[in-house]
Order: sequence, then structure tokens, then C-alpha cells
Amino acid sequence: MSLCIIDPHLHFFKLNQGSYHWLHADNPPFWADKHLLQRDFLLTDLTVKTPATERNNIFLDESFILTGFVHIEAGFDNDNPWRELQYLQALTTQAQTSLKSRTIASVNLLNEPKLFNNTLSKLQRYSSLVGVRHILDEQALAILSAENSQINLATLNQIPNFIFELQLSLADKSAHNMMPVLMKTLSQHQQLRFIINHAGFPPIAGSSSARQQWQKNMAVLARFNNVYVKCSGAEMIARDYTLSWFSEVVAECIKLFSINRVMLASNFPVCLLSKNSYRKYWQEIVTLPIIKQGSPEQKNALLHDNALRIYQL
Repeated sequence: MSLCIIDPHLHFFKLNQGSYHWLHADNPPFWADKHLLQRDFLLTDLTVKTPATERNNIFLDESFILTGFVHIEAGFDNDNPWRELQYLQALTTQAQTSLKSRTIASVNLLNEPKLFNNTLSKLQRYSSLVGVRHILDEQALAILSAENSQINLATLNQIPNFIFELQLSLADKSAHNMMPVLMKTLSQHQQLRFIINHAGFPPIAGSSSARQQWQKNMAVLARFNNVYVKCSGAEMIARDYTLSWFSEVVAECIKLFSINRVMLASNFPVCLLSKNSYRKYWQEIVTLPIIKQGSPEQKNALLHDNALRIYQL
């Protein structure tokens, strides 16, 4: 029986329609291999074989199939983020796919609340919208401390089952100073679901102090029932990361958050900087001990059921 996968963190690029400033060679991040991402990535790039009689699924392997995905904003047009949702709607319609899908749009928490609300209103016209993201990274403390940010998060908190994608490092030196304001934010907006992107960027084994910092901060965040975690993006930490290290990260996240608040994801197409195909990525993921040795309920939770529930697919 095939394992069903919902990928809760991937991106599609259409370079001649969007701006994608971060993909330009003269803009950060200054990765030596960024040129490998400077092309279109579409639904067809996920497909290995799609039998005409199985249009609901993408067969990644004879043993597992993709049944849905969550598209995370990719910098298509951050000034007019509804344009990305419009593009994605056309993309899925043209592909005639029946894959379940949801979208996370870009927002600017620092915007004056009237402008923020106007943008949010335009985003909410699209039924695929399930949440938003403002990449915090090294600016997390400044952004979360801003009055506009807290006012705008309060607005998001009023939307039932809405999601804010939380992308920031929980291991670097800035994390220590940022944690009090983040904890206050989580406490004040308890109806909003916060999802930690890329497991909070855990350091590669060997950096003991950073590893301890990450574990400590993750343990604090796990106390909040409205916080979830996606294990993905390992290639952003180290292109040559090992599967054993990633397995340790997943195990630690499950230990802290429980298996019902952890999801496995790809970060496609950025994962291709470490793996030669989307198929190869998932072939390795399903060899993780928690998948190979886990119960059917555990496997389904990490690969499918948690994303189905949390992202309302």
C-alpha cells in the first residue's frame, strides 16, 4: 500500500511573471549555487509519472504518492502579494490537477494597519489562502517589537484557523534577545497558528553551544499549543547535510512538540541544491527511522495527516 504525502512547504517560480528579487545574482542570499534556482519551477517538475487514470496523485515512487501541497510565498511580488495567489490559481487550473493545495501569502507586518488590512482583504478573495508569512530571520527582534507588527498580528489572530509562518533562526546569538518578545507575541495571539519553518534552523552537530541554544528555544516554544514545526530546509544549513543528522532533528522535534505538531516537508526547489530531484528527496525522507520503523499512525501523521489538519486541506 502506497504512503500518501502532503508537502506543506514548497515553492513554484515563474520568472517572467514575478519579480523574485532574492533570486537575482546581485541580491542576497549570495549562494555560489543560486544560479541553479534561476529558472521556472512548476507543477510538472514534481512529476515522475502521472497516469491518466490517477490525476489526483503524483506518483513519486511505486511506494509513495503526493496527494497535496502548500505553496509558501516565494517573493513573486511582495508589494502586491495577491498577484502570486492569482498566478497560482491559474497554474493549478491550467495543470488540471486535482491535488489538494493551499497557499501562504507574503505580507509586511511593518505596514501601517490600514494598508495591511487592505492587502489582507485582497488576499482573502482567494479561497486557497490559509495564512501569511513575513520572513523574520535576523530582523526578528526589530520586526516583532514594532507596534504595527503587533497590531497587524492581532488582526490575523481574529481570523479562524489562520496561520503565520515563523521563519527565523533559533540557534544564533540574536535568538537569545528575541525570545522574550516572541513568547509575548505567542501569548497575546493564541488563536493564531504559528508554524516554525525549517525547524528553526538547527545547527549541524559539532556546534554544541548553538545546538543547546536551539534545543532550549525549541523547548520553550513547544509549551505553546498554537505552535507547530516543519522539518525541512536542511540544505539551507549545509548542502552536504547527512540524513542521520536530519533524523536526529526530526526526533528532537517530535520529543518536544509531540508527533501531532510536526510535519515533514521539502522546501522545493531549494532542496535541489542538495538532492538531484524532488523524487530523490522524498525517497530519502521515507527511509528515516521514524518512518521505516514507526506505526502507520506515526507515518501518516508526519507525512500527511498533520498537514491535512493544520493547513485545512
